[in-house]
Formats: sequence, C-alpha cells, structure tokens
Amino acid sequence: MPRLAVDVSSLRESRDLRRLVAGNLVTGLGTQAALVALPFQLYTQTGSAFLTGLLGAVELVPLIVLALVGGAIADRFDRRRLLLLDQIALVVCAGALAGAAFALDEVPLWFMYLAGGLLAGFGAVQNVTRSAIVPNLVRPAKLRSAIALNFGLYQLTLVIGPGLGGLLIAAAGVEWAYLADAVSCLAMVVALIGMAPQPPQDAGPLVSIRRSIGDGLRFVRGNQALMGSFAIDLLAMTFGMPRALFAVLAVDVYGAGAADTAA
Repeated sequence: MPRLAVDVSSLRESRDLRRLVAGNLVTGLGTQAALVALPFQLYTQTGSAFLTGLLGAVELVPLIVLALVGGAIADRFDRRRLLLLDQIALVVCAGALAGAAFALDEVPLWFMYLAGGLLAGFGAVQNVTRSAIVPNLVRPAKLRSAIALNFGLYQLTLVIGPGLGGLLIAAAGVEWAYLADAVSCLAMVVALIGMAPQPPQDAGPLVSIRRSIGDGLRFVRGNQALMGSFAIDLLAMTFGMPRALFAVLAVDVYGAGAADTAA
C-alpha cells in the first residue's frame, strides 16, 4: 500500500516560502481570534441579534470589492510591498479595536462596523496577494505541493484560531484578542521584511485597474463552470456560514460564553 505523506520539499528549497508560510500561520491564528471577538463584543454590548448579524453584511461588501481591486493591483506592483502595506493596515485596525476596548465601556457601533469592514477588506487583499506570491517562490515542479501546503496550513488556522480566540476572550476579554491579532500581524511584517522583492511576472501591456477587473468578470461570466463555482461559494459564505451569529447561539441558545462562541 502506498503511504500518504505531506510533501514539504518546497519548504526545504525556498527560504522565502518558509517565511511566507510561517508568517501566514501566525497571522491567521490572530485574525481568527479577532473575528470571534468582534461579533461577541457587539452582541454582549447591544443584546441585538439583528445588529450582530448586520456585521456580516457590512463585511461582505469590502471583502468582495477589495478582493477584486487587490488582485488587479497585485498584477501591477511588487507583491511583497503590497502585502507589507496591507499587513500594516491590519495592525492599525486591530490596534484601534484593542485601544477602543481598553479605553471605553461601550464602543460605538459605527466604529465596530467600520473596523469590521476594514478588517474584512484588508484581509481579502492579503489572501489574493499572498496566493499570487507563491508561484514566484518555487520552481514549477514544486508549485502544486507549495500551493497545497500553503492552503492546508491556512485552513488549519480557520479551525484552531477561533477556538484559541474564544478561550482568550473568556480568560482576559475581547481587548486582548484584538491585541493578539495586531501582534500576530506583525509576524507577517517581520517575515516580509526578510523576503526578496516579488514583482509581478510580465503578462504583456497593462490596462487600467477598472478594465482589468471588468475583463476578469466578463471571463468568469462566459465560463459556466467558473460562474457556478463562484456563485456557490458566494452563497455559501453569505448564507451557509453565519459566523457573526455564533455569539448569539453561544450566549442565548446554549447559555455559554466566549469559550464556546467559536465551537
């Protein structure tokens, strides 16, 4: 019987890939902690399931828009620099949430919605830019294993991160979850500072960002398989994973606290 094993040879060959994967792993754990903290804080402060669920709708628009814009920008500029600037923006957003939680008994709703939208948008830019860097870091023969490893470890943060975030909130409060997110984003900043520049590969004459996004959307619309895949994914993210309401379930339905919000 053949033995199944994870191919980590791409990590051994590429120092920059090791830095990217390590930074992404640490940052991902902090990001998931903040994604648990924000709806929990919003619900415990307002007691409104509607206002808490509205956070998901507020996050959806910048997530979609900045994912499209971020992909177009990543085709034009140094991806390392773009990801570095994006990480700094995430540090600022998480730090602002931590500062507000430390300083105020009740954080204004508009501020939490604004911060949540910015975190979702900058997170989308991070995802597309990070994925675009990977092909630059390994030779073609190792590309599939590098992508699988990077994606698999990122999925691991989606499983472990919320649980750690819930435990941290229960032990110390939401402000420390935000602070952990800000510190974890600095791990990616440190990783990127030590990486070589990652300019986009030459793909011919450049068009405007608006036209680039339009061409991409038209291509997707003309491909039924892609159109169906994107539509299913969008519907699943919108209606099949109501993460913002997990706090409502944990507190009101199960009578638990933050430690069970991420379960």
